[in-house]
Amino acid sequence: MKMHHYIKPANFIYPDETTVSGSTKLFSVLLRRCISREVVAVCKYIPRNNSPPIFVALVPQEEELDDSSIQISPPGFHVIFLPFSEDIRSLDLPDEMPKASHEQIDKAKEIIKKLSFNFQSESFENPVIQKHYRVLEALALEHEEEEEITDLTVPDAAQINKRAGKAIDEFMKAVFPDGFDPEAKITKRKASASTAAAGGAKKAKTDEPVDVESIAKNGTLGKLTIPVLKEYLKSVGKKAAGKKQDLIDAINEHLGL
Repeated sequence: MKMHHYIKPANFIYPDETTVSGSTKLFSVLLRRCISREVVAVCKYIPRNNSPPIFVALVPQEEELDDSSIQISPPGFHVIFLPFSEDIRSLDLPDEMPKASHEQIDKAKEIIKKLSFNFQSESFENPVIQKHYRVLEALALEHEEEEEITDLTVPDAAQINKRAGKAIDEFMKAVFPDGFDPEAKITKRKASASTAAAGGAKKAKTDEPVDVESIAKNGTLGKLTIPVLKEYLKSVGKKAAGKKQDLIDAINEHLGL
């Protein structure tokens, strides 16, 4: 597995005998073999009916116990969702990315050192709860206005400037030298001819009429977008509301599939 294969958070699976009888035995054998061979299993994942298949990698995880035989990590498979070829792009990145100089790093360390303190949670009251208490106190004592509170979670700009104002100025000068304009707009890269042509083709494809009934009979409604599904339901006088699977079920029910 490589970093660019990660496209969204993974799932974790384990056997369930109440749903699939014999799954524990199969799961155990597959897990042990994948761990011993140091391989992952590539599978097709179909989360629900009429959903298009998704390629996933099952990454094995061995059970881990501490010294007291208490489980730290359970045995199972991480389900890593794999990208399609269209999801991987070749980016034109500079050969060398800008790096902070030793001077800039030292200036940043100086700021951190001057603003560091021994944290104690008791020193910071919850402003929402304190506001609630002040309102209750005002009602109980029949005051027209509640007492103002001091929100200690808000950074004290005056105290920060007093303790690290000089260090912050030196850091800003080191990172943003004279002539640097942080508000300058970044010039947007113009789309290439091939990208523009692909965008035009995609738009033209979207404008083409979609034969929803034929697609439904083929069991591939999951490939259509939600707006297309809703538009078809409205055209046949059906309620077009809910999640994508609800729309698919409504179309299948209408067509008797």
